[in-house]
Amino acid sequence: MKRILLFVCLLTSVILQVNAGGLVTNSNQSASYYRMLARGASITGDAVYYNPAGLAFLDQGLTISLNTQMIWMQRTLNNDLATLNTSEFIGKLYVPVFPGVYAAYKTGNWTFSLGFNPPAGGGSVEFADGLPMLEKDVSMIPGSLTSNGIQTTKYEMKSMLKGSSIVYGVQAGATYKINDMIGVFGGVRMLFASNGYEGYLRDIKVNPNVPGLLDGGMLNSSELVARGNAIDAQANAIPPEALADPQILAQYTQLKTLAGGLKNVASKIGDKSLDVKQKGSGIAPILGVHFNVNSLHLAAKYEFNAKIKIKNETKKDDVNMYPDGQELRSDVPALLSLAGSYNILPALKLSVTYLHHFEPQATLESWDAANQKIVNRQDFIDKGTNEYQAGLEWFLNDKLTISMGCQWSDVSVSNLWQNDISHNLDNLTYGLGAAYHFSDRLTLNIGGLYTWYTSSSVKIPAYTQTYERTNKALAIGIDFKF
Repeated sequence: MKRILLFVCLLTSVILQVNAGGLVTNSNQSASYYRMLARGASITGDAVYYNPAGLAFLDQGLTISLNTQMIWMQRTLNNDLATLNTSEFIGKLYVPVFPGVYAAYKTGNWTFSLGFNPPAGGGSVEFADGLPMLEKDVSMIPGSLTSNGIQTTKYEMKSMLKGSSIVYGVQAGATYKINDMIGVFGGVRMLFASNGYEGYLRDIKVNPNVPGLLDGGMLNSSELVARGNAIDAQANAIPPEALADPQILAQYTQLKTLAGGLKNVASKIGDKSLDVKQKGSGIAPILGVHFNVNSLHLAAKYEFNAKIKIKNETKKDDVNMYPDGQELRSDVPALLSLAGSYNILPALKLSVTYLHHFEPQATLESWDAANQKIVNRQDFIDKGTNEYQAGLEWFLNDKLTISMGCQWSDVSVSNLWQNDISHNLDNLTYGLGAAYHFSDRLTLNIGGLYTWYTSSSVKIPAYTQTYERTNKALAIGIDFKF
């Protein structure tokens, strides 16, 4: 059973990314992002996160942006291992509230800003019927029993795995307007990580069939022990002197072997459960610069790597893979944003953003319980994730703006990175929405997006596993000026 549950050691490095973005970091942080995607040169409320140097060009006074999102994601794993009862395993994620709260106060040439959002994680994925990693070793038991002389053709089991991850960020900083064209920013983001993992294997049953001894009915662990003890007692009831007869000795040996085999299998299929929390924190300095001339805006932002150590708080760990108090690194990688926007027509604005996530330079550790060592999963990343974003805004009139955008994310991971829990796929996202200006001081932003993922297939000697995803989300936000 320890081998059956080896998958859990991988969970210590999992961040459940809930939208298009890097392997760890989420790109979706405002309703304006949803409606046009390319926000790296923003000079409105969500610039606190996307382009804090652009806050130099806000109006004097206080600007507040309140945003929330609803996200639906499905992860589908297909495994063609012949012994499995089913080839498809589905995990579902639903995030009812994903906040982004930003405030900026401009006085003279200075702008002071605060932000609160989940820059990484933010979801809970549940595989209600388990995963291939959970089931594949159980599925081998019937064949193993049969090869040892106990005809077995079926297995049953109940399994579940639920993983949750959230990294909250609190950002503070100051922007200075050097002149009418240039603004600069310096700040920090405090990060607070919290992960949780729950899972179980229950009610594993097999159907051993031995004529005259076992009728092929489904038996669980305790029933196998009982049958093994009964067969063992039957063997022990044979008088010692009778064992001189070769036929009786062969019968005795068969009974003893069968009893031992049943009890050995029973020891491998007992119920197991998992209940672990992990917490940690870190800090990331942020620098930015914004250049503005007429309707051309150019911006750059660099977020430093946030070193985070997560610590196990273990309540239940039947396979001893989450030592209570153990610490592992789970960084939020550095991020570079380069962006621009330009009014190509008086009523039409084009925005573009390039993002690079420095994931190979971060430290993303997991615990290899089988070999009792730490694995550096960043070594399985070919290069950092690159994102390319483009958006259009059409100003229909003074009140209504219609917008749309697209984003391509190239995650560039090796097959060694991909597993049942932690896998990432190249993806293409489209966003659509609108902004309605009730007045110069109040704007409503709404948007929705859909993400298409490129499936990935990993070949193992005994099987091929294919990873697929779908993602859709809605967002609403309000910007105030005082």
